[in-house]
Amino acid sequence: MEVYISINGVLRNFIQKFDYHYKSYYLEAIPEETEENENFEYKINYPIQNDNILEHYLFQSKEESDHFCFIEFPLEIFGHAGLSYPSAISDLNKIIYEKKDVTFTIIGLDELGKAKPSTLFFLSKNQFFGNNIKFIRSTDIDKEWEKCDLWVTDDKTIIDKCPKEKKVIKFNTDYNQYFSSDIEINNLQNLTNYV
Repeated sequence: MEVYISINGVLRNFIQKFDYHYKSYYLEAIPEETEENENFEYKINYPIQNDNILEHYLFQSKEESDHFCFIEFPLEIFGHAGLSYPSAISDLNKIIYEKKDVTFTIIGLDELGKAKPSTLFFLSKNQFFGNNIKFIRSTDIDKEWEKCDLWVTDDKTIIDKCPKEKKVIKFNTDYNQYFSSDIEINNLQNLTNYV
């Protein structure tokens, strides 16, 4: 059995760190007045949901948001983010140890630039001891579904693209309460019921 586990939401509280640095950099700092930003207002649209972060955190362009995430603050956002809940990695490590016949792959979605090494730092500092870590693009979700049997994620797009013959488990977070799924869990200890 091949099980995919999304990093963001399931293991890492990405949005909490993103929110902190967005507020600090764009809302609390004194902005430089330039022609480019004199008519633009940085703001956050609440309630925050994890479906499209750019709908909730306003940037002047996709390039600006990518620069913020993947060049300016990747270690702070991806590397130093907190766990989704205090024992997330140790719960996963225990399952990996107990279920030797199952292949677990940790999935980083749309992580570019310096986000990848920052994610590896996050996994290392939290003592993840699994063997498989994979970075994919959103455009490849359908292809990845061909390779796995079960996917644990907080992402609606991944859940919506689940083929009928496969299983998906929604990992509940504060940011994805706007939709539901057939199978939902609040921590990885509950994953043992499905693998």
